[in-house]
Amino acid sequence: MQGVFEIIAERETAGGWAFDVQEIRGDGSLAGITLTLSWQDYDLFCPDGAVPPEGVARAVLEVARSLWPEGVPPRLDASTPRRKSGDADRRITERVDSRAA
Repeated sequence: MQGVFEIIAERETAGGWAFDVQEIRGDGSLAGITLTLSWQDYDLFCPDGAVPPEGVARAVLEVARSLWPEGVPPRLDASTPRRKSGDADRRITERVDSRAA
């Protein structure tokens, strides 16, 4: 069973947004995650602004889960997945696009 993400809080920061997230892992354990999403990454993943920042954050978390199957790191920036996988940006954008439909 894959884990599930629950966004507990969203707040605006000087450069974008920060999300407090709880990952409910497949084994039932809980892990806290802080995800940051810059305005630049939001514009990259959702250039038309059709999906709210929380939807983009969820797409980032879902792709991150596939890149870190042992558990998403406790501090994650939306740009981090691209350093782990060359196709991460494309995968995130596809997930965001599916939310806009």
